[in-house]
Amino acid sequence: MFLVASQYVILFDVFLCSILLCHLEQVYFLEEILIAASACWYCTGVPIDKVAQLSQETRNYVGCKLLELTIKELFVFRFMQTDPNWSNFLYDDVTRRFNLIDFGAARDFPKRFVDDYLRMVVACADKDRAGVLEMSRRLGFLTGEEPEVMLDAHVQAAFIVGVPFSKPGGHDFRANNITHSVSNLGATMLKHRLTPPPDEVYSLHRKLSGAFLACIKIGAVVPCREMLFQVYERYNFNDDSSEVLSSTG
Repeated sequence: MFLVASQYVILFDVFLCSILLCHLEQVYFLEEILIAASACWYCTGVPIDKVAQLSQETRNYVGCKLLELTIKELFVFRFMQTDPNWSNFLYDDVTRRFNLIDFGAARDFPKRFVDDYLRMVVACADKDRAGVLEMSRRLGFLTGEEPEVMLDAHVQAAFIVGVPFSKPGGHDFRANNITHSVSNLGATMLKHRLTPPPDEVYSLHRKLSGAFLACIKIGAVVPCREMLFQVYERYNFNDDSSEVLSSTG
């Protein structure tokens, strides 16, 4: 697939993010960005879903890099391209490089939100009910007045989403469908929910679910826990609640 892409860049943050990503690792390539100017460039590669036709080793590699990028966008840069459209991630099998295009849905996230969200992801991974409920209240998912049936459904859904991060070694995305499992709890949560989710999660969860769906689509095996805790153990929290909740073991 050979694409021509053109867009106006109006966010200086995108330019800063591109510099960080380019220095992070050579497997990611972003279009040249010109402030207040139109840029036109060529990108080679195939959309992520087409990687399902390639070897298992390649699918694992692509799944690893896609999820690694998603984790670092949120927890390292706190700036994320939130559109999960598979065509925004072009994989070039010759260079083993990703061409990242279309940053129209890019946004930043407040430090305090990212601090607590990271703690909640770790609690989900470790099946820590108390941790999930505490962080859910701090983030605004819960008010503290919900009935037990709602709390049970909320925690169960959190644990399901945390499954890829729950055990060391590669998580086989071919083995289950996380989104289907969570959807079965939707009726209970809709009936008993007392407050809408925080504004930040609408775009964030769309991107996270897109990353999971891409890994499911291509049948990747990804060491999710190791990637999460590599970031977590180096993370600088803003307050005194930064103790490590778990380990990779």
